[in-house]
Amino acid sequence: MGISTLVTILLALLIGIGLRSILRDWRRKFNEDDTRAETRRKAQIERNKAELKSGGVVTLERGEDGVYRPGKE
Repeated sequence: MGISTLVTILLALLIGIGLRSILRDWRRKFNEDDTRAETRRKAQIERNKAELKSGGVVTLERGEDGVYRPGKE
């Protein structure tokens, strides 16, 4: 085993460790982004439900002719 083999193994090891840390950081960041997006989505759904209950929303239903008209409430 020559010195070039040891240097190659050392470089491969350092690159592998670097890639693992990069992937771990990216995974953490993507999980945080997914959590924030899920929280925003749930908040929007709650706002939509509250707006629907407030009575200021007209529900449209599609007729047989394909035109949307206010539903029968």
